[in-house]
Amino acid sequence: MPRELPGLYWDEEKQRYFPLASSRRLQVVGPSTLHPPTKAQSAPQTTGESHNLKRHLGNRSLLRTKEDARFSFRTTHKNKLMHQISCLQVAQTSHVASSSILSLTCCAITAFQAVSYNNNLHSFAGDTGGWFYSSVIGRDEPVTGHHTSHGWRPEFSLSSEISSICISGSRCIATSFGPESKILHFPLDLDSEDIRVTRVNNRSVRDIWTADFQGTRLVLGANDQAVVIDDAADRATVCFMKTGSDVFAVAQDNNIIYTGSRAGIVQRFDSRIASTKGDRIFNDPSTTQNNSVTNLKIFYDWQLLTSNIDGSLAMFDLRFPSNRKPIMSFTGNINSYTTKTPIAADPHEQFLFAAGQDRRIRLWSLRTGGPPLVSPASVFQKPFEDPVRALQVVEEEEGVLGLWATSGAALYKYNLGQRMEEESEAMQC
Repeated sequence: MPRELPGLYWDEEKQRYFPLASSRRLQVVGPSTLHPPTKAQSAPQTTGESHNLKRHLGNRSLLRTKEDARFSFRTTHKNKLMHQISCLQVAQTSHVASSSILSLTCCAITAFQAVSYNNNLHSFAGDTGGWFYSSVIGRDEPVTGHHTSHGWRPEFSLSSEISSICISGSRCIATSFGPESKILHFPLDLDSEDIRVTRVNNRSVRDIWTADFQGTRLVLGANDQAVVIDDAADRATVCFMKTGSDVFAVAQDNNIIYTGSRAGIVQRFDSRIASTKGDRIFNDPSTTQNNSVTNLKIFYDWQLLTSNIDGSLAMFDLRFPSNRKPIMSFTGNINSYTTKTPIAADPHEQFLFAAGQDRRIRLWSLRTGGPPLVSPASVFQKPFEDPVRALQVVEEEEGVLGLWATSGAALYKYNLGQRMEEESEAMQC
């Protein structure tokens, strides 16, 4: 009697062992196929058959690659088409609501920010007289005209023009411009009383032009320098980054800080390095001389948008800081000497808005750049009576965008993509 070997069975007719797996495969076919395969069945493939099999598999792989490429092309084409439709809808915006924020003064609004926090819409504004205002609206209350119906509360006077308002987490910070610049810390929590006004403990710091607040770090653009406060609440560490020119624009990405100056120079600093000397990036003396940088904004984690006092808007690749040529330009903006010409983008980074010296707001696609998106029926074709000093795009509901703009003492809200006839039809229904 043959021995039982693990994983093998003995075939009496063939007088040899076969793997049990072969027996199982044969049993599935039927009783007549219980025997192991014949030599003809088990013979290895010839060289020609093997070549044909490889060619067949190669053709299948090539077909699969082509099909994946077609699918990728269709997806890209669909996304491009959807973006073009969105551009057309936003460009045709004709619904705008306006209200007066400041009923107690005739000063112009210089800064504005709105954010959703704890199911409330918190709005903040500052004016040329130094007053800081706030408004809190519940999410279940109507948004249109809410500033008129609920009013604004004057919170503090910083004695000089409010130059910036920025929000991070549960805290709002406002800065003032002048020889004795101040910093207002204002909590979003309605029950909190942690409201403070501070100054930078350095007599050389004055004229805060702008600020950027992310996490706990506050970066100020001041005279001839940028001021970095690592913990804005506790002011644990204050660092001074000398630029040699007034800083009109700042942006930060983790530990990297970017500054744009009156001299038209963009510099990059690393807050982890003790040295305060920055690196000049995208430096082209033929275009930057006497062309002040008025705005900086980071997109897609690796692109930096710059706006200059001559009205130019350009996107640069942060991965190649020595490259002087922008990867994208946005044409048609108008400016020649105004340092306060705001820009704004939607939270999904699809559209760019910029206010020009001609008191018009223009719209571009952040995907394509080029000339502004225009439509004859759009409200963006109409100029304001006063300069536009602040812009912000807020996503009020999923997919519903609103553009906030301030001009003079008035606040304007554009329901992006909505036209007047659409609103009339909705009201009739």
